[in-house]
Parts: sequence; structure tokens; C-alpha cells
Amino acid sequence: MLCSDHDALFSTFAELEDCPWFAEQGVLVQELIPPRGYDLRIVVAGGRQVGAAYRIAAEGEWRTNVSLGGVRRPVPEPPADAVGVAMAAAHAVGAVLVGVDLVLDERDGWTVIEVNGAVEFATEYLVGGDVFAEAIAALEAYVLAGSYRTLPQAVQ
Repeated sequence: MLCSDHDALFSTFAELEDCPWFAEQGVLVQELIPPRGYDLRIVVAGGRQVGAAYRIAAEGEWRTNVSLGGVRRPVPEPPADAVGVAMAAAHAVGAVLVGVDLVLDERDGWTVIEVNGAVEFATEYLVGGDVFAEAIAALEAYVLAGSYRTLPQAVQ
């Protein structure tokens, strides 16, 4: 939900307060990074980048969700700095399989807008290969190496 000022924010909280999920878990509030009409989702599995795609918002929509009419465009080779930010974000939360959604900020640096633990990804996320096979191979290598034993302390 987009809240343009404090009044809208508190009005939204008032609308949500009767929702069982809100009472149980609350919400995350974050500053809006000005939308550019697209974002970059990097799929991280077992500590490595296995896929990426740009998600482009539907006309008139500020969110890039495919369920809201957005479309995916494959990224044969995601920018190295974006991959670095995505890997750091996945590691920081102790995630083993996630989609890290990034946008370019005003300084053309990558900003994390979401680390999605219930990541949806599709064949477009890996050009010339099978993103699902890559994810499985990365997760298998992660488990066989015993890497799960070295999760950040906050997650253990």
C-alpha cells in the first residue's frame, strides 16, 4: 500500500487493525524509493545467484508484480553490483532460497525493496538454461557442504 503522508499512513493502520494477520504480525513500513517502472529480481539459492529478471510495471501501476499486469524480461547477465547487494541481503537474513528485489536509487546504486522468502520465479529467470535445475543444484551443494551450519547467529 502506498501512503503519501502521515494521515494516509495512520488511516491505513486503522483499516488494518481488525485484520487477524495484522494483529498477529503487524506490517513493515518503509520509505518509498521513487519508482522507475521496473525492478530487478535476483534469485539466490544456496548462497549463489541462480537467476534474474527485470520486472516491468503495467501502464499506470507503480508496483511491478506480474499479478498486477507486470511483465518479466530475462537478464542474461545481471549487473555485478546488483548481484553483490542481493547476495549480502540474502546472507543478512539467513535465507537459503529467496528472491531479492532491487531498484536503482537516485545515485544509481541498488537498493533492496524486498527479500521474498516465498519467491515466485519462472523460466525467464535464466537465459539459456533451466533456472529450476540451477536452484536445485545450488541447494544440493549447499546442504552437502554443510553450509546450513554457518547461518548468521541472528537466524540460528
